[in-house]
Amino acid sequence: MEKASLTFAWPQWLPAAAAAVAVLLLLHAWTAKRGLHRLQGVVAPRLRDQLLRSVSFGRRWIKAVILALATALLIAAIARPQGGFQRVTVDRSTVDFLIGLDLSRSMLAEDINGKSRLEAAKESIAAFLDRLGADRAGLLAFAGESFIAAPITQDHEAVKRNLAALSTSSVARQGSDLAKAIQLALKTFETGKYETKALVLITDGEQLQGDAHIAARDAARKGLRIYTVGAGSLNGARIPPEPEKGDLGFAHNEFNREVVTRLNPRMLQQLSAAGDGLYETLGDEGGGLQAVFDNGISTLAKKARETKPSTDLRELFQWPLAAALLFFLLEMLISDHRKTVRPTRA
Repeated sequence: MEKASLTFAWPQWLPAAAAAVAVLLLLHAWTAKRGLHRLQGVVAPRLRDQLLRSVSFGRRWIKAVILALATALLIAAIARPQGGFQRVTVDRSTVDFLIGLDLSRSMLAEDINGKSRLEAAKESIAAFLDRLGADRAGLLAFAGESFIAAPITQDHEAVKRNLAALSTSSVARQGSDLAKAIQLALKTFETGKYETKALVLITDGEQLQGDAHIAARDAARKGLRIYTVGAGSLNGARIPPEPEKGDLGFAHNEFNREVVTRLNPRMLQQLSAAGDGLYETLGDEGGGLQAVFDNGISTLAKKARETKPSTDLRELFQWPLAAALLFFLLEMLISDHRKTVRPTRA
């Protein structure tokens, strides 16, 4: 950052400083001349010399000049001179993490306050990002395969835009492979420089492929914490059709029976334990994600103190103010009387 030159926050006061010097000096000259003129009119010349012999007109002018300068400096201080940027010391405490969103068809089940699990999860993530602050978050989407939907960033609005575009159609391969999601998150953190490593999986816990527990333990050994947020209800719900894909009825299994999908909290609790994290239920109000962050992820924050330039200019008013006070004091200490009085002629 370039060094700023001297400026004034209120430069409109500067003409008043120049005017004050001129006015005070002119006023001193006028009052001195007027005083002598009046004295000449009422006092005889010899007596006038006796009255004025102890007065030093030179010192009076010095006092007037000092008083004018003090006033000008006081007005300059009011104008708030500024120069150079401040350097401030701040405590920085941030975390970096990924939010993994399940895009499998079971997330379409509507058992969260009349909403689908996916809709409730997306609303919860969006609200959470609005409150996040300076922490960096990214978005990982998974089903039978996984991909990074938004890189880890402080641009939470960009993450929200990518979040809004996600649906079960965003993945070509359906299923629910939590292990692949964990492995992709681990790879993402290993290829970049991050303050912390954490993955929050928002899912109903229906694992159809892979071994997520083994993947979670491996990730934890490498410093990646795994947190889980359960979306859904224990009673479960049917998986609605997807007309755009040609589905006309609720999902059926291989025995031609309607599939009822249920939240599997035990599996998610075991998964978070293996990943050295914790588990929360998303809940009707979507507070599970915030609870995981407050009670788990935020505690990973690495505090660091750094000194950095500020956009605020350094205030310099104290210097002309101090000089003005010194000049006022000096003006009071200087006497306008001579130290030795000239003898009067007989």
